[in-house]
Amino acid sequence: MPPAEEAAPASAAPHASPEKPAGVTPIELFFDLVFVFVLTQATHQVESHPGWSGLFQGLLPLAALWWMFGAFSWLTNAVRPEAVRLRLLLVLTMAAFFVMGLDLPYAFDPDGWAFGLAFLVAVGMHVALFLTATEASARAGIVRLAPFNAFGGVLILTAPHLPDAGTWACWVAAVLVLYLAMVIGRIRGFVVEPHHFVERHGLIILIVLGESVVAVGIGAGGRPVDWQLAGGILLGIAVAAGIWWTYFAGDDERAVRALSDAPVERRQTLGYVAFGLAHAVMIAGIVLVAAGISDGIHHLGTDTDRWWLGSGVAVFLLGHAWHRHVLKTGPIAARMIAAVVVVPLAAVAAFAGWAALTGAVVVLVAMTLADHFGPQGESAAARVGRAEQRG
Repeated sequence: MPPAEEAAPASAAPHASPEKPAGVTPIELFFDLVFVFVLTQATHQVESHPGWSGLFQGLLPLAALWWMFGAFSWLTNAVRPEAVRLRLLLVLTMAAFFVMGLDLPYAFDPDGWAFGLAFLVAVGMHVALFLTATEASARAGIVRLAPFNAFGGVLILTAPHLPDAGTWACWVAAVLVLYLAMVIGRIRGFVVEPHHFVERHGLIILIVLGESVVAVGIGAGGRPVDWQLAGGILLGIAVAAGIWWTYFAGDDERAVRALSDAPVERRQTLGYVAFGLAHAVMIAGIVLVAAGISDGIHHLGTDTDRWWLGSGVAVFLLGHAWHRHVLKTGPIAARMIAAVVVVPLAAVAAFAGWAALTGAVVVLVAMTLADHFGPQGESAAARVGRAEQRG
């Protein structure tokens, strides 16, 4: 993911003070709200165009958007957005992200030039703001990273104007250029302030989960609430709550500790993989979960899509298992098993929306119980407890 640096004032040491770690600012929370609209657009694209083509026409633009959106999480970890000028520039960047979200359904069409242009505007804003960082190594790093981001934007801008095969090739190439830039460019020098970094990404996931809650209402479709619909709403909320519980069951505190204990030069790699790549997988999963919840509630008593809900839960669990594995914050066996089980279970239960939703809830509850009360869960909790006592 894009680079990150210290979230402390210019006069502070490279590490934030353990007594008063830097927290997420209100302007960052306001900035993150635009991602809700982006998720809504991506989910609608997947729902309204069933099949592999529609799926990737929703997920490829979302992947590019997440790369640059995550880049601004790294930015505000490095440069505290307290000056009026910085806040105004972030608000302008919000407009660029909103344009990308608005144009997401047309990103593969010749009329979809606005997505690529807004992406390049966001890249320019990101570079300009990052160059105000106090750490010289971060400024040098963003200068090396910016050409990759700009090249990805040029590919995105070019893609809709090519023949169909060329459009797809350009989009795939753009996403690969963005996500592999840190490796290809061997870019180093960015310092992560753990507390702010983990908190910011957790809040983004919380906002993203709002899309799955919104999907409950969309699936209801303005119908008067009867007992059947009330039960479906309860199941939809239970699926969203299961995803929330999976992510926020103490992993945020353990992630802060893992980053804090890591050497400064390794934090960039951990942040890139655990919070960039793994979170991209989780967000893609949440989009599919939202589509599955909406479809399941809309078709509570009839056939529903066989793959959205189960695949979404599985993709999210695999992404979170990857996140845990990289940071060594807990066992992953229960998540891996649940990811394997939930896809065929949801497919078999697709004869009715309520059955598919119930299957997803059962898998998430069983995984949570196994995670917390199984032998691996007990040993992980004991290790964390001992680490906290030593701290």
